[in-house]
Amino acid sequence: MKKFINILLAICAIGLIYTLYESIMDPIRFANEKGIRDRAVINRLLDIRDAQIEYNHANGTYCADFDTLVAFVKSAKLPIIRKNGNLTDDQMDALWTEGKVLDYYDRARAAEKLSVTLSGTRAAKKKIEADTLWQRVIEAGFVKILPDGSKEFLFSRDTVWVDLVDSLYHGLIDPDSLCFVPYGNGAKFEMEIASDTSKSGVITNSFYAYTPFVTYLGKDSYGGGLDEQEIINLLEDCDDRGRDPGMKVDNNSGNWE
Repeated sequence: MKKFINILLAICAIGLIYTLYESIMDPIRFANEKGIRDRAVINRLLDIRDAQIEYNHANGTYCADFDTLVAFVKSAKLPIIRKNGNLTDDQMDALWTEGKVLDYYDRARAAEKLSVTLSGTRAAKKKIEADTLWQRVIEAGFVKILPDGSKEFLFSRDTVWVDLVDSLYHGLIDPDSLCFVPYGNGAKFEMEIASDTSKSGVITNSFYAYTPFVTYLGKDSYGGGLDEQEIINLLEDCDDRGRDPGMKVDNNSGNWE
């Protein structure tokens, strides 16, 4: 009988130790897995903000729905300035600026083109004008004449148009996935836009995208949710602290920043 009682006590002790261990590990497991899911959601929200910023640059306002935003991302082009060379201290001391150099280029090219469409004295004048402009930038060190007579531009700024989707996401995500919450079992982000007018008449546009914690932490149809009690504790903590019970981003920041 005594042996049986000892075995029973040992089993109870093991059970107590296991229960204590699980009570310590459950919050740790929850925090680790929540961190993984949080990062995925944050990255998607940042992708949405990047798209909204570009949409606002192109249209002067933010986009109210994902269908329009995704279509824009897929079709829009983004200007990229390809730079060659920089102004030296001597050139800046001589009051050269990037805009001034490019203006000389434009005027010289325009004079050259016009000279071939004219004849006689007018053509000669335009040719002299072009040569004078080119000579000025050659002397300043922006252009070099090669042995074959062609020009080597030591300073240039060219605009290259690239697909916005490649520039934003580098092929790492499908734009069609922008609206979907990671680990959300097909749930979509909430998204709204607003426009406010100040007393001085200045219009301020804004947007926000949001998803509650329960959307990507709670159980889904595959049973992939996290511990329900830990989620309840998280929501109660948010309520006590007056914090959003979810992840939100707007045109300025995210609530995790």
